Amino acid sequence: SLKLFYTNADGLCNKLDELRMMIKQKCVDIICVTESHFHADILEAEVQLEGFTLYRKDRDFKINDESSKEVSGKGGSVIYVKNDLPQEKDELFLNAPDSVAVKIGTDKGTVCIACVYRSQALSENQNHQLIECINSVCHESNPCETIVVGDFNLPDVCWNNSISLPAGMDSNNKLLVQQAQFVGCFNDLGLSWVLTSEITRRRLVGGILQESSFDQILMNNEGLVNGHKIFSPLGKSDHSSILVHLGVSRCNELKNEIIQKKSWGKISAEEILDFSVENIEWKYSCDDLDVEDMVNELNSKLQKIEDIIPTDRFYENNVPIKSPWSNSALKRKLKLKNDAWTKF
Repeated sequence: SLKLFYTNADGLCNKLDELRMMIKQKCVDIICVTESHFHADILEAEVQLEGFTLYRKDRDFKINDESSKEVSGKGGSVIYVKNDLPQEKDELFLNAPDSVAVKIGTDKGTVCIACVYRSQALSENQNHQLIECINSVCHESNPCETIVVGDFNLPDVCWNNSISLPAGMDSNNKLLVQQAQFVGCFNDLGLSWVLTSEITRRRLVGGILQESSFDQILMNNEGLVNGHKIFSPLGKSDHSSILVHLGVSRCNELKNEIIQKKSWGKISAEEILDFSVENIEWKYSCDDLDVEDMVNELNSKLQKIEDIIPTDRFYENNVPIKSPWSNSALKRKLKLKNDAWTKF
């Protein structure tokens, strides 16, 4: 099975050596990093990883001033994909600010991996562009399954049981309104998520420890993810690293084959009841039907109800995988760092 590594690096250039060590230890196939802080003066040869293809989206706009030709620093996202995986850049995500997506061929079909960084300083239009791109790659009309990872900067969102904001939200609060737009997008798309109450960012501010859950892993099919593990950040970043065990394996070519099943959770009981009352005549066609004819007639009426149930795509035979282990000196030191971070 494929493994995906994600983190917010808060600047990747000075952390590439540690990243190289980590991907060898974890046998990673796909690497997603937000806040890469790459810019046009950084050549791809300077930030390339051996055996991987780089897809990058540097920040190409000025925060809070889209009309300016200047570019704000920081931001940006990158995805590294192992060379032996069938892959191509996903053009549905080209207009997403600070974010990038690729399509990868797997044994279960083509999967889109999107890496998103949403700054809270994005303009209303930039937030709208990002939502539109997420909708494009996650919508049921897209033949690809989709995983969206990243730093969404949604500090007020509760992920425990359902995606929601606190009751009594102030409609004049710009940040809360923007968060509500993303919550609405995720709910409308029927996305599932991996992280619930886990803390993904810790930092000291004025001697006070601040903890928050800004990072998330979203998918339009729960079968895409078999499990995850949170471990120490890259370098001195204040965001945790996340290793995701995917429910798909490698294949030799990009495929669009999908398996469909009915998703009864996407339609309410009230909608089903209204449809059945308005569109189905529940009386038998005549009074002298035998048992077999009655059963066949009832089944045909029930089939009409099943036909209106939305479909969902899924994968079969998902088996969790274990992380491999190595005992080299460098990797033992990295484990000590992970253990120290866990105790912290």
